Order: sequence, then C-alpha cells, then structure tokens
Amino acid sequence: MELAEPFAMSQPAISKHLKVLERAGLISRGRDAQRRPRRLEAKPLAEATEWLESYRQFWEARFQQLDAVLHDLKTQSHRNQMNTKKKNTSRTKG
Repeated sequence: MELAEPFAMSQPAISKHLKVLERAGLISRGRDAQRRPRRLEAKPLAEATEWLESYRQFWEARFQQLDAVLHDLKTQSHRNQMNTKKKNTSRTKG
C-alpha cells in the first residue's frame, strides 16, 4: 500500500508492476512480519542501463544522419527555388 500512495494507480496495478520487475530480476522481495519489502537489484539494473545506452547511442547517430539529410534536402530545395525565381525574372526582362 505504501508504494501505491504516490501514484495514480490502484494497489493491484502496483502489485502487477512489482511482479513484472521481480520476474525480470530487477527487484527482489523480502519478508518482515506482515510487510514485503522490495529491494532494487543493482547488477541487473546496470545491465539493463548498459543495453539501453547502446540503443540510445544507435538511435542518436541515426537521428543525426537524418538531420543531415533533411538539412541537405532543405538547402537543395531553397537553391532550386532561387534558381527558378532567377529564370523567371530573366524571362520577364527579355
């Protein structure tokens, strides 16, 4: 119940989330009389963080490549518009 208090979730929903985290090895459950304290497990969390970091770097590089392509397309489009305007201007003068 203490874990559910700060969240806009029901106690059963919190319990389901805790079970998923426990099955993944990210937390462990102890026993203290009627309480069931949970503990974060550092090693699996570090492994998950490392895995996520590799994907973050992968996607960051891909987004940087996409930014470069979009910048080039925008620059090319702007040049094409300027060339079209110049051609139209020279035709109207002649």
